[in-house]
Amino acid sequence: MTPLAIQLAVEESKVSPGLLGFLVVAGLAIATWFLLKSMNKQLKRVDFEEDRKSTGAESARDADQANHREGNGAPVA
Repeated sequence: MTPLAIQLAVEESKVSPGLLGFLVVAGLAIATWFLLKSMNKQLKRVDFEEDRKSTGAESARDADQANHREGNGAPVA
């Protein structure tokens, strides 16, 4: 009598994802496509124009903060 583990062993070269693996990947791809399509539709509705008028002092401060960064792009405190 052979052990159960040997009886149930499957050669790794014969194991494949099969139809179920394909259907899962295809379903994820289709869901991603629909999500991207919906996101693009929503982003087209967004108005990106800023209505805020900044004063000269605020603009100078913002420019100074933008230029005051470490070499990796992180702001310096």
